Amino acid sequence: MTDQANELTFQSNMIEDLLANGWLLGTPEGYNRELALYEEDVLGFVQDTQPKEWAKFTRLYPSNTDAKFLERVATQLNKVDPNAADGLHTDSGLRVPNRA
Repeated sequence: MTDQANELTFQSNMIEDLLANGWLLGTPEGYNRELALYEEDVLGFVQDTQPKEWAKFTRLYPSNTDAKFLERVATQLNKVDPNAADGLHTDSGLRVPNRA
């Protein structure tokens, strides 16, 4: 078996396991390669789980709210040290400058 065939088998098995455990399969069209995330998933998650914080953010950034939020998320993710033992803490919060 070639290395490419081994990789394809590995990827297929991984996808099957993830789907069997509740993960959803995304589409290439929904993936933002520049920001390295699924915009709809990120926005939906934050809006559904943190409505008060989302409302604050929309007041701070009334125009292009989604784009500004996604840019902030990508900036924070890019700051994460991939070699850190603990990676990104989900409770560390997104830092938004105080705009009076």
